[in-house]
Amino acid sequence: MKCQLIVLTSSLFAYRDATLPKYMIREFGENTPKGRVYTINPAIIIVLVPIIQAATTAVDPLLMIHRGTYISALSVFFLAISTSLPSCVLFVTMLSIGEAIWSPRLYDYTMSVAQEGREGTYMALSSAPLFLAKLPVGFLSGYLLEEYCPEHLEEGEVRRSRTMWLIIGLSTIFSPVMITLLWGYISGGGEKNDGTSANNGERLADAGEESTEDDLSEHSYQHKPLISNISLPRVRQKERPLV
Repeated sequence: MKCQLIVLTSSLFAYRDATLPKYMIREFGENTPKGRVYTINPAIIIVLVPIIQAATTAVDPLLMIHRGTYISALSVFFLAISTSLPSCVLFVTMLSIGEAIWSPRLYDYTMSVAQEGREGTYMALSSAPLFLAKLPVGFLSGYLLEEYCPEHLEEGEVRRSRTMWLIIGLSTIFSPVMITLLWGYISGGGEKNDGTSANNGERLADAGEESTEDDLSEHSYQHKPLISNISLPRVRQKERPLV
């Protein structure tokens, strides 16, 4: 359920890929620098992800996911306010900053709750929101573009692109709002303060250091020696003739 809550926010990346390029071409012309705007995302991710993760290692992953999804979801409202190239730049920039905050910590949280021996399954499920969002976005993107930002305008007709982005924004903001409303259930006690999760993590770490190796399950694959019985084919040596 926790991964499903970010499906709508994850859909923004699909809208960025499917809707934004056509929107820019139809509003600003064929020569609009849509490629340069698009490259803002990987540039920010490459730079910010290691910096943010190094600076927030003591912060609970759920807090980072909560805050980051708000930043990503709010980014689309730049396009709902203004139809301009700077708005497109601000949208992609803010979306990327939010992604740099919450996306890596989603995998961090997934690994922290994964059952032993099923880490791969949990990691695959954590990637599900992005793929689940692509199917409905494909249909919605085409409909919204045709309805509010058509390629060809009839006489007296105007594009209503800001309305289109407002609809997208209202649908994607639902994810962080639901995380806020269900925070008591998701966090298992509520978001009391920023340092609560860090203190809990430190206490768990101290308790882990005090525990002995005898407490570890003898069936844990992490603590079993790697034993492989490999049967190698025997090569028969040719008998040398006696001289």
